[in-house]
Amino acid sequence: MTLAGCGTSGVSGVPALRSAIGSSLAGAQGKTLVDQNKIDETLAAGCAVKFYTPAECDRQTKASAERRAELKS
Repeated sequence: MTLAGCGTSGVSGVPALRSAIGSSLAGAQGKTLVDQNKIDETLAAGCAVKFYTPAECDRQTKASAERRAELKS
């Protein structure tokens, strides 16, 4: 009985994924800093829950910095 509430499968499914990653990305095209912020927020959440690999997160961080520099020019 004590183990009935315990499990190792975790939360699964689309609603849980949407909740973990968020919905900031919808409509973002990376054409403005506001759009880049939306992209970064979404990717940061995905990295935080380990949806993306560390290499993918590093690649996004570098790409975001490059894009932000382009947008400020």
